[in-house]
Amino acid sequence: MNRVLWGLAIAVDFLGILSAGPLFASDPPPASTAWGIVVLVIFGGLLVLLLKPQVFGTLHRMVTAAKVLCIAVPASALIGSLDSGTISGLEASAIVVAVLVGWLNWAAVQRHVVHELTKAAS
Repeated sequence: MNRVLWGLAIAVDFLGILSAGPLFASDPPPASTAWGIVVLVIFGGLLVLLLKPQVFGTLHRMVTAAKVLCIAVPASALIGSLDSGTISGLEASAIVVAVLVGWLNWAAVQRHVVHELTKAAS
């Protein structure tokens, strides 16, 4: 079950990186460029965290990075939906999906990555 959760989190994060497609358009607006960079940093960091957690050094720094990145997913969705001052039903459902993506990544880090690192350390 840990590998399935880990694989699903990697697939979702890869799709998150692909959602930054407007960044690679011929002449994207500045707001799309800025938002695309934020999305690339968040989901790229999550992918690095799941695929190569040794980059973060100690287990404590890796867990801290996981917390920050998993909170950044729904926070960025919330900030992105506040452009007009109100949150519509579609934006609210996007925030719920972002919360689920953050939770999925947190569960994958806790169940797979931390387990693998503690098993390798002992």
